[in-house]
Amino acid sequence: MSETAPAKENMSSSPAKTDGSPVKKKPRTLDDAPNESHEKKGAAQLAKEKRDQEYKNWVVAAPQLYDVCMQKHLRWPSLTVEWLPGYTDAGREGWNRHQLLLGTHTDGEENSLLVVAVDLPDVETEIDTRAGEFGKDTSAIALSLPHPGGEVNRARHCPQSPSLVATRPASKVAYVFDIAKAAQEGPSATPWLTLRGHGDEGFGCAWSPHTNGQLTTCANDGTICGWDIATAKGGGITPTYFASRGESAVADVQYSPQCPFTICAAGDDKALVFWDLRTQGDKCSSVVENAHDADINALAYPTFGEDDQFRLLSASADRTVKLWDTRQLSKPVHTFKTEGDCVQVSWCPHDADVFVTCGADRGPKFWDVSRIGASVEPDSDEDEPAPPELVFAHGGHKAPVSDFSLSPNESWLAASVSEDNVLQVAWVSEAIFGDVEGDGEDIGTGWQSGGGAAAAAPAAAAPAAAA
Repeated sequence: MSETAPAKENMSSSPAKTDGSPVKKKPRTLDDAPNESHEKKGAAQLAKEKRDQEYKNWVVAAPQLYDVCMQKHLRWPSLTVEWLPGYTDAGREGWNRHQLLLGTHTDGEENSLLVVAVDLPDVETEIDTRAGEFGKDTSAIALSLPHPGGEVNRARHCPQSPSLVATRPASKVAYVFDIAKAAQEGPSATPWLTLRGHGDEGFGCAWSPHTNGQLTTCANDGTICGWDIATAKGGGITPTYFASRGESAVADVQYSPQCPFTICAAGDDKALVFWDLRTQGDKCSSVVENAHDADINALAYPTFGEDDQFRLLSASADRTVKLWDTRQLSKPVHTFKTEGDCVQVSWCPHDADVFVTCGADRGPKFWDVSRIGASVEPDSDEDEPAPPELVFAHGGHKAPVSDFSLSPNESWLAASVSEDNVLQVAWVSEAIFGDVEGDGEDIGTGWQSGGGAAAAAPAAAAPAAAA
């Protein structure tokens, strides 16, 4: 895909949340801080000015950084986003229809689980930027289902049966929707299953990559529940596995790619805790105490590659992401430093060395573990060099990012949602991550961002910034 002329950024407006309440479990920004002194006011203003300038730089650089980049203003913020596998014909030559899972976080209205259709060009289709296609919103809500129990904290599809979607509401229960069946029943469709076992709400929700229909959830009351969805007939079910870490909230849980019976959980007690699903009760298999200096928000195992199955990532409110070798957990292999609390982390499904983070420092940001220890020269005498592992920083969001997803269908196709009601779909250019074809110049070895090195992109190729 290529661009032929300057384009105008397509951005529409819609109401944001009106009650002023912060999005749950997400870190505060400087703009949220109380104005206790003129000094703090000045710090907040400087941070805002810096953020606004970085965004303007990103808008200028966007056509050189992305094959496709679009933005949609949602009526309500979404705490969750995930690509569904596969795509269909979009009814336009050279374009395909992809699908995203989203949810709503309203201020009192009924919440919904959303399936959003996104039309995107295939890799052979050129974008005519003179027609405004670069930056154009090509998405639409394809399915909206009532979500009882409050906002959608998390929504994840079953890898073996993608029409089954597990959600975590702001209540003690969890739900499983059959979105294929619901699409036939219409907007009055209710959850297919209600999962009862936790004593509080939560965010963590993971399907087994090994066994069809095996699901594990965790909650703020420290409980972990396993569910056999494959044998369920509908209605309400109770867990087939139950464990508790005490009263400390468990924020995330993930299945080991090596053993179908091993899960890792983490949360407010700052520990990595490994559990054997064959053993009921509160006794874990092993634990790494004080793995971080603050709450652990997210975990990630790789999705492919036998040589990489021992890699585990943990993301924390201490502004670090740590890489662990599960064969030797005495200390992390490496610690990556972020600019804000990190709320989500995930390995890239198409490159075994790349992972992505998001959180208070906006993003998403792409990191490459193969670059640990590499040297990086600063852009100027005044600038501190970016971490050598940081290969790309998406600069399109102005607010903290709640969640992101990398497409299993296409390399470097990302979707992200932020606290200011924004959904962005960005197809990062492959040139960012490797050699530029034809001249052998490697631009994947340094930081590329709308507010960093790429800010020097020619202004003539830029879309206009929104007011």
